[in-house]
Amino acid sequence: MKRFLKFGTVGVFNTLITLGSYMLFIYIGVHYLLANVLGYVLGVLNSYYWNKKWVFDAGEAKRDVFLKFALVNIFTLGFNTLILYLLVHLGGVHPVLANIVAIVSGFVLNYLLNARWTFAAKGQPLK
Repeated sequence: MKRFLKFGTVGVFNTLITLGSYMLFIYIGVHYLLANVLGYVLGVLNSYYWNKKWVFDAGEAKRDVFLKFALVNIFTLGFNTLILYLLVHLGGVHPVLANIVAIVSGFVLNYLLNARWTFAAKGQPLK
């Protein structure tokens, strides 16, 4: 539970970075789906650093850990973007509100994939 709370704390900051940059990109006229991708990438860079160093204490993570992290986040970005698109185009939801819902929707998925696959120690159960 402690690790999940740390992940949540990092997630709050990632969300602020992602959503803040998303709103900035929309403000300057970037299409909302591209703004989502750009904002998400900025949040992921922050996320990798803090998840590796603080949440999962991966130390000097090897290249395969980074690749796993990247794959998890590409998958989560796809999920996030699909939710965003569906909410805006089918649900008529404002793009900023839709992005908040999409980010929250991807949070648990991202945690489970990172905890069970990316940063999982061999033979160690999920804490």
